[in-house]
Formats: sequence, C-alpha cells, structure tokens
Amino acid sequence: MRTLLADKLLAKIMEWTPEEIDRERPLLQAMADLKWNEYQQFSPGTRFLESLIKWLQQFENLEDRKTGYRLVRDHLIFISSEQLAHLVDIIFSEKVNPILIKKTACEKGLSPHLVTKILNDNSYSQNLRMSLFVGLSDGSRIDQFRRGAFLNNEQVIATYSISGGKVGDMVEKLRQEIPDSKFKTLFLIDDFTASGKTYCRADGGGKLGKIFTSIFEPGGTFHPAVDHINLEVHILFYVATTDALENIRQGVEGWKKKNKKEFSCTVECLLPIDDSVKMKIVSDNELMAFMEKYFDPSIVDKHYKEGKHDLPYLGFNECCLPIVLNHNSPNNSVAILWLPTDKKYKGLFPRISRHRENKYED
Repeated sequence: MRTLLADKLLAKIMEWTPEEIDRERPLLQAMADLKWNEYQQFSPGTRFLESLIKWLQQFENLEDRKTGYRLVRDHLIFISSEQLAHLVDIIFSEKVNPILIKKTACEKGLSPHLVTKILNDNSYSQNLRMSLFVGLSDGSRIDQFRRGAFLNNEQVIATYSISGGKVGDMVEKLRQEIPDSKFKTLFLIDDFTASGKTYCRADGGGKLGKIFTSIFEPGGTFHPAVDHINLEVHILFYVATTDALENIRQGVEGWKKKNKKEFSCTVECLLPIDDSVKMKIVSDNELMAFMEKYFDPSIVDKHYKEGKHDLPYLGFNECCLPIVLNHNSPNNSVAILWLPTDKKYKGLFPRISRHRENKYED
C-alpha cells in the first residue's frame, strides 16, 4: 500500500502519462530495490521513493522537476555495499599481489611472468610478511580485506592513528618469524577520493603527510617499524577520480621535495573515474542552471573554500560528480544530491559530515 501510494504521488507531481509511468516505474523500483534503498543516511523509515518525492516537491515547477529527475535517471552513480565489498575482495589479487610478485622477481632476477615459481619462493612469503597494511578510514573495510587476503593479524592496522606500543608489538612478532627484519612495504588503503586535495600537503598536513612524518621523524610511531632504506609505499583506493590520483601523486612529490626524503611511492585505484563523467554534466546547460538555482550558499565555509569554489554548486573543489556511496554522499558530488536536511534545499541523499565542525575533505 505504501509503495502504491508513493507511485501515484510520484506520477502526479511529475505529470506522467500512462506511457511514461509504464516506462519509468519499473526502472525506479528495480534500482531502488537493487541499490538505492540501502542508503544509510536516510532518516528512519525513509526509502528511496519517499526521498525522491520530497526532493522533487521542493522544485518550483514541472520543468525543474523533470531536470532533477533526469539528473538522477541519466547520471547518478550509486556504489552499493555489495559492489564495494567486491572491490575489497579483489584488491589483493588485482593490486597488492602483482606488486609483491614484481618486487620478488626483481630481487631474485626472475621474469615477473614466472608467477607460480615466484609464489612458491620463500622470498615472496617473506615480502608478503614484511608488508604492513594500514586503513586510512572506516571506509577501507580493512578487516574484510585482511580476512579475504588471509593476512596475519599482526601486519594489518585499522587506522593510522595508533600507539607506538602496538607498532612495536607488531615488529616483535615479525622478528619472531623473520629475525632482524622490519616492514619494507607499506600499503595504505582507502575507499574513495574525488579531489585528493586533502590527502597530502607539503607542510605535513593530511593523512599521508602525517603518516610520512611518523615514518621518517625520529620518535614517530612508524619510525622504528620500517626499513627506511628499502621502503616502498603503495597508496590504494577502491574508487577514485583520475584527477584525485594525480593530485595525490603531486602532493606526495611535494612532501618528498620539501622534507628531502626519497622513497618509492605509487598511487593507484581499482575503479578509476575519468573526466567524462563530469563533462556530461557541465556540458548540459539545463542541468548547470538547475544546480545553480537550487543551491544553498550557507554550506560554503572556510573549509569548503580550501578547494575551487567559483561554482560551489558543483561540489567541493568543483568535482561535479554524480556519485553516492551507500554509507554517505561525498561532498565532491553535485550539491543538490547531498545537501543536508537542515539547509534551504535538501539533497536526495542527504550527507552526514564525518567532522563535527563540518570540515570538507575527501
């Protein structure tokens, strides 16, 4: 009954003909059941269709409602929990293992194509054990990653904010298996980045800057745990824009140059998102005018201004993404999709800030 009522109300506010109802209704219901209903920041008892109706009702006229609906139907990219779980399950085989195979092959003077021979070599097992895996946020799902990759619990850390005592215990356990050893390879894992602006700054700020400082500064948490001479750092994301990956690479190089440190560092992701996603929106004048019209400038605070903000309705750093993650909406997506419920206009998938001061960072 509730779904039937929602269907009727949606058809009314959109002024759909019977033909349009027959075309749109199955698509909406299928996608809602498959993915959109699982958005974790909906208010209690709210499902996608109810949120869609409330969202569309705030627009002034039918043409604006049609434009908003088109934004959702044609451009929305919703990454479900199941999809993210799949990325977590394959990142070891797709990204981590090839790195370790290549590293072992180089050390043994073997061709990296001799996979079976390398995997059976004791050097590969040691390289795997001397790898430290660190989650950069809750979204990294590091516990699921550890279980899927069958890793030792003493080489996986759920957060980079960890005590020196815990790291010391991990090194001690490592040396019980490989005498006089330290961690040579550091894998830093996170779920998503859209701009990459806040991950690493030359002044030591950002998640990566803090970790690098902790590695190279005497007295730092990670300093006694890693082999500084042979250190490799690999930063891995499940989903990321190509712009963000490049921004992080530049940030890392800036940090290395300013701090006069040299170490191998790569930045990669499983599911890259290129500029074509953004260009499909910014090239649509009707969508651009719609997003500008239904924007609440009160979200533009000093943190928002850390990125580009001439067109703030495109999201933080003007990333202009139509992306929603099942657990929250990135502030880099177009604002009308994620505006919080206390604003003049509400988002279809209201965002909950991870920071009490509402700091904007990805």
